[in-house]
Order: sequence, then structure tokens, then C-alpha cells
Amino acid sequence: MNDSQAADDVKAKFREALARKQAHAGTDVSDHSERGKVAGARGAKTSGTQQMFRRKSG
Repeated sequence: MNDSQAADDVKAKFREALARKQAHAGTDVSDHSERGKVAGARGAKTSGTQQMFRRKSG
């Protein structure tokens, strides 16, 4: 197998993969649930006045 045949095989594989990808393009795969992707993104569990950060000394 020479370089030309190998390049053609790779191109054919990529074309097949692209065709599979485009076959279901535009399909909505979301689950439409009310939760977001980031856990705990809707505000802190403690208020800003209760939370205190201190530097390490030493």
C-alpha cells in the first residue's frame, strides 16, 4: 500500500464519519430538565456576611 492509497483510505473513513455525524445533525439531545450542568450555581449556601476567609499565618 503506497501513500496515495493510505491517504484515500483515511479520507474515505473521515467522509463516512462526517456522513454519520451529519445524519443526525440538528437532533435535540438535551433532556429538558430543570437542572443546570453546574452543581450549586444558583447562589451560595451561606451569605457573604457569614462566610469568612482567613489567610494562613506562618
